[in-house]
Amino acid sequence: MKQIPLFITVLALFAAPLSGAFIGADFGQAQAQKAKREKPKKPKTRRSEVLGKAAFQRIEQSQTWLGEEKYLEAFAPLQAILESERFSAYEKAVAIQTMGFIHAAQGDYAKTIASFERALATGHLPVRVVSDITYNLAQLYLAQGQGQKSLALLDQWFAALEGEPSAGPYALRAQIYLGMDNLAAAEKDIRLAIAKAEAPKQQWTRILLSVLLQQARYKEARPILEDAVERWPGVKTFWQHLTAVYYDADDEKLAFVAQQAMHIQGMLSSSKELSSMAQLYLYHDVPIKAAQVLQSGMDAGKIEKTEKNYELLAQSYRHAREWKASIAPLTQAAKKSDKGKFYEQLAQSHLQDEQWAKAEAALEKALEKGKLEKPADTWLLLGIARVRTEKYDAAIKAFRKAGDDDDTARDAFRWIRSIERRLAEERDAKSDG
Repeated sequence: MKQIPLFITVLALFAAPLSGAFIGADFGQAQAQKAKREKPKKPKTRRSEVLGKAAFQRIEQSQTWLGEEKYLEAFAPLQAILESERFSAYEKAVAIQTMGFIHAAQGDYAKTIASFERALATGHLPVRVVSDITYNLAQLYLAQGQGQKSLALLDQWFAALEGEPSAGPYALRAQIYLGMDNLAAAEKDIRLAIAKAEAPKQQWTRILLSVLLQQARYKEARPILEDAVERWPGVKTFWQHLTAVYYDADDEKLAFVAQQAMHIQGMLSSSKELSSMAQLYLYHDVPIKAAQVLQSGMDAGKIEKTEKNYELLAQSYRHAREWKASIAPLTQAAKKSDKGKFYEQLAQSHLQDEQWAKAEAALEKALEKGKLEKPADTWLLLGIARVRTEKYDAAIKAFRKAGDDDDTARDAFRWIRSIERRLAEERDAKSDG
């Protein structure tokens, strides 16, 4: 098997992580939208406690303003309930709870938490409402990065629940465990959540994959990732991790297919991503496609016009035997580099097209810049170019330079003898004439 280039290894190791966006991040916005869509309902009550007419009207007005995103106005009737002695402890608890929804709609989760905890502390809310608020608090504490507090509340919610929980709470607890690096517990809960659902949610799949990938359980992750890219083909992260898993299994062809899928869908946009894709095409012996990716990317300003990228573009054209097309990027690379190798490559492209004078000029610049791996080879090529332009004396000088190296000496002196014979033949022909 061919050795995988360094850039592929880097891709496999540093593909974008499967981070989990916290559940309930849009909690407040959802409450506001719900208030807009639905006519406010009378809050659930205990058997012995109901909202009086005056309290109901004020809370109803507050909910209406909440739906209209008039947050300051929404607080006013609730504050009136809290400041008046005419309202019961239950009515005040409902008012405090409603304040929590207003804070949530504004995205102020710290105040939302404070309001909900204050409402619970009154001890005057129905059991079902207490359960709902406890669950909401678990979500909010997770959003605030307080996993331990979130877990304690969720465990409290599970303990008080009557009946079998749905999939969502297990997924929430799995996310909490994941944030706490308790991978075993996270896996147990997320698998329960997925088993209970008709179809897995994308976020739940992310949690399970995060558990597996963090433990390098790539074989187990592979079918899940393959399913994920079918369900959500537009999610770049899944493709990146699937690519890395394929490389880990030494399945370069499938990894290449996954990379192509990302490219076709326009997921690769940065200069680094596009140039890496071009390297992959070149590595898999599709040089003309590599050249197309680079050329279009550089023309559109998506790929940086660096010495390295010009070199890669020229290399792609040269591998595709598009010698003329390689000249422009080689010229740019040669100008940017402090080494003569690009002028040497430029000369080789000119030689392929039998542009001897241009090849000679490029080789002279290559030797002038220097830092060549085998300057004797360059002198040899320069001698050949000069022979083709019938600069025999200059050619002999170049061949003698090439003759200083043992590897090129035989060819160099063979060329010199050939020139000397030709010159002798020309002198003989003139003398005979």
